[in-house]
Amino acid sequence: MAEDIKVFLREKIQCTGSHPFLFVGSGFSKRYMNTERWDELLKYFCNEIDEFKYNAYVSLVDEKEYYGQQPKIASLLEDEYNKMIFNDPKYRAFLQKYSTQIKANVSPFKIAVAEHLKEASFDENSEEVQLLRKIAVRSVSGIITTNYDTLLESIFTGYKTYVGQEDLIFARLAGVGEIYKIHGSVTKPQTMVLTDDDYREFEALSSYLIAKLLTIFLEYPIIFIGYSLSDRNVTNILKKIATCLSQPKLDILKDRLIFINFDSSDTITSRSIQFGDGKNISMTQISTQNFKQVYEAIYEVKSRYSPRVLRQLRRDIYDMVKEDTPSTKIVAADFEQLDELPSDASYVFGVGVKNNGSMVKAEHLYVDDVLGTQYYNPDLVIEEYLPELLKQNSGGLPMYKYLVDYKKPVYGRVKEHLLKHHSIDDFLNDVLRHGKRIYRQALTDKSVKGVIGQAGFGEAYKRLYYLEEDEIIVEDLKEYLSKFLKQGKSPETVLKGNSELKRLIRIYDFVKYHSKMPLTTSSNSANT
Repeated sequence: MAEDIKVFLREKIQCTGSHPFLFVGSGFSKRYMNTERWDELLKYFCNEIDEFKYNAYVSLVDEKEYYGQQPKIASLLEDEYNKMIFNDPKYRAFLQKYSTQIKANVSPFKIAVAEHLKEASFDENSEEVQLLRKIAVRSVSGIITTNYDTLLESIFTGYKTYVGQEDLIFARLAGVGEIYKIHGSVTKPQTMVLTDDDYREFEALSSYLIAKLLTIFLEYPIIFIGYSLSDRNVTNILKKIATCLSQPKLDILKDRLIFINFDSSDTITSRSIQFGDGKNISMTQISTQNFKQVYEAIYEVKSRYSPRVLRQLRRDIYDMVKEDTPSTKIVAADFEQLDELPSDASYVFGVGVKNNGSMVKAEHLYVDDVLGTQYYNPDLVIEEYLPELLKQNSGGLPMYKYLVDYKKPVYGRVKEHLLKHHSIDDFLNDVLRHGKRIYRQALTDKSVKGVIGQAGFGEAYKRLYYLEEDEIIVEDLKEYLSKFLKQGKSPETVLKGNSELKRLIRIYDFVKYHSKMPLTTSSNSANT
């Protein structure tokens, strides 16, 4: 089952076409730093007052409190704890040490909680932490967390951290390579959402946050880790999102929401959260105690560039567009070396699929398929170029040449194309199929050279796709296409606007390469 979870999660992420956002809860910090969960943290500070104080608070608080029992207990605790700090002489050193913050009206209770959590440490050499450092490089788009500690910043070192709603409201976010600490941080105790009043204020100001989260939820796969499905932090946010979307739109989220549940057995199930207005949000639940397989699945879906580079790229493009006369220094750099540039460099990039400094266009793939002049990386063609180019080329593009050397399963538009094309006839429309029957009746030499001889060199490309696969000698067709492409100023010029020539090259690509595709790719394309 371990391998099943790894393969399932990897394919789940790949099918979305985006790298995941992690939504991280207190169970994550508990796992790696052994920090207290919410109730344990409150019990720890209650014991400073009295060993039975937590039980006393529980007796005063209704379990059905809107924000949950713990925030209400935290409110009672904060009030009593602060009085103790100000009145008990043994806390005089504490007041002096944090006098600046306290005089700025930061709650002594929050300062104490922050300092306590700062003492926690983690094993940087543990296998799971090392895996997390690897996925931080190019496999995670960003992180949302309700945790206060700095564990995530320590592991995801290339990411920009935003603390509290105020940071999120006033900062210009890139939406990639960022950590959103929506409940505050120990680095700024005043931002920590701890008490019932804090939660009320958080919700009152949450409109922008919910809008931001909604954008992320619709664009990226979301992996919840370190939470219980009954956690109010999760359910309240999901409820807000549910109010913004119709049920059909919520159903779209189903394949994007993945909940990692700590459990002794490995299972993959579907879970649903029901809301009072009749709406529901469904998600996939993966239960396991072996998080290594989860991180390995995320790691295997890599981006070409680090989140730091992508974040700076978005920011610099925004600045360049915003400024009438850009004053920053422009540095030309090859995309392959972007990760090596210093983080404080001022640079502007050309964006697009790269072909020795220019944009890769559909024509480039056609020319490369016949003439072999571009030496494209097959992984880049299948994973980067084709998914974008197929959006504007509904009839398809040459791809079998690159699939021969592609060792992984295919997804998205590439897979859709493969599922629709099993023979030459699949490349023809109804009009051409009718013309094919008529043309073949008068064709005596059913071969590439026979069609060229009957139709003439200049018109043969409009007739050659009337041949059957076993009638085509690939070397003869390649020779014809090569000569045809070389008769103009450039092969790209010859191809421009010539849909029938492009159709013939796609058929040539299919006939020459489809039988040579690796089993992992061809079997994937044949099964939905």
